[in-house]
Amino acid sequence: MGQIRIAVYDPDGEYTGRFCQYMNEAAEEEYEFRPVYDREQLDHLISAREISGVLVSDELRGEYPLFIGDIHVGYLTGEPMEEEGEIFRYQSRREILEVLETLLEREDTSVRLLVFAGASAGCGCSAAAAACAQKLAREEKRVLYFNMSSLGDAGTIFQGGNPRDVQYLLKELETGGDLDAAMAAVLNRDSGGVYYYDNLSAPLSLMNVTKARMELFLRRLIDSGEFRYIIIDSSFSVNYGFLEACRMADRVIFVDDGVYTSNQRLHKIWCLFKMLGNGLCQKSVLLYNRFHEKYGRLYENPELPVAGTIGVLPPAGPSQMAEQIMEHEALREVLR
Repeated sequence: MGQIRIAVYDPDGEYTGRFCQYMNEAAEEEYEFRPVYDREQLDHLISAREISGVLVSDELRGEYPLFIGDIHVGYLTGEPMEEEGEIFRYQSRREILEVLETLLEREDTSVRLLVFAGASAGCGCSAAAAACAQKLAREEKRVLYFNMSSLGDAGTIFQGGNPRDVQYLLKELETGGDLDAAMAAVLNRDSGGVYYYDNLSAPLSLMNVTKARMELFLRRLIDSGEFRYIIIDSSFSVNYGFLEACRMADRVIFVDDGVYTSNQRLHKIWCLFKMLGNGLCQKSVLLYNRFHEKYGRLYENPELPVAGTIGVLPPAGPSQMAEQIMEHEALREVLR
């Protein structure tokens, strides 16, 4: 078995170097501690998955959560409070390694909410969202796909059947019915392991979902802990329900095929995000889908970070496109 690589970053570079030297002095240890002296280097190591864990100073815990994808994070603290993730700086090497071993064995039980938003119709948003869900399901992660598109019908990608769809759920929300029972009654499961909510019967009624009802619904989903990932496909629908989902999301992924009309619409949504604030812009990235190579990146928004290019080309149906997208490295960045 190879060494477990741990990146160590502290604004005090001298301390970082001393700590790594101290931890690496023991012969035949299974750990390798790598000193990191700037944030860009650390973010690169995390993005490239070259490490199994990260140790950062206590004051950086707000910027680095306990888990970054599949990478465990610990916090070097000068005053141990026995909070999750903390490692007391001044313990012996043996004690630090014991705590670190415990940290690396933790299971990430947090729920991640991802919203896919299409810049325009037919740009590949639903295919990308479905590909994300299918990839997670293949990795044996419990994932829920919720089709919030005003066009409806996730059945073009997922296989399953349920006479009740999201409209039944919305009625229960409006009338104050048993929400948990309604959520269970509407749930579908694809043969590939993806759970999903569809809105086939009256998709346009989703335009009327209020902020409060969407918050109630999503909060119940997150708090239940039934699913590790919740993926919302809004396609090109912008409404109160969509905006509330974006506010609660861990990440918002815009899918854009690069044509002028798509970029123009994306720019309008981006301006709305900037006006609303609430960190919407900071959590947003662009997943570029170049259906037509000739359009290139001519109209790309320079303010919006690019997660990558999926480059799916027609002719292909939604399920075939989703299968192609799963092979792209860009999807890995989206899930980070």
